[in-house]
Amino acid sequence: MLSVVRLTFFFTVLLLAAILDIRKREIPDWIPLLLMGVSLIPPESVQLAGLLVALPLLIVGVTAGGIGGGDIKLVGACGLVLGFGRTLMGLITGLLLLLIFHAAGQCVKRIRKENRGAGKEQAYPLVPFLLFGMLIGIQIGG
Repeated sequence: MLSVVRLTFFFTVLLLAAILDIRKREIPDWIPLLLMGVSLIPPESVQLAGLLVALPLLIVGVTAGGIGGGDIKLVGACGLVLGFGRTLMGLITGLLLLLIFHAAGQCVKRIRKENRGAGKEQAYPLVPFLLFGMLIGIQIGG
């Protein structure tokens, strides 16, 4: 069971990261460092296995692109705080929420018959979806 203090700091930093990601589409390096600091708050220990959740994002980011380095570092830092299972659940949930958001946007475009930006890639800030995914992951993962 994670402590209330640890979760409060964790979600405060994640909310700040989401705001910065929406406004600037950038996650400063100090945000994952803050989350690493949150992982040191007692009584829980640092969950080193949680770093492995960021590995698939790193592979996709290096090979295919489209995922920023800040997102990868942030997911790894989340893993240090929440552990492997909760972070994996949060990441999968966050990516599913992003997929639903994108699909809904595409449906609205089709209904409005908008062709602006046809063929262009659409970039979304990932951290707001990760924030909600991690909230759900905490509830599901225990």
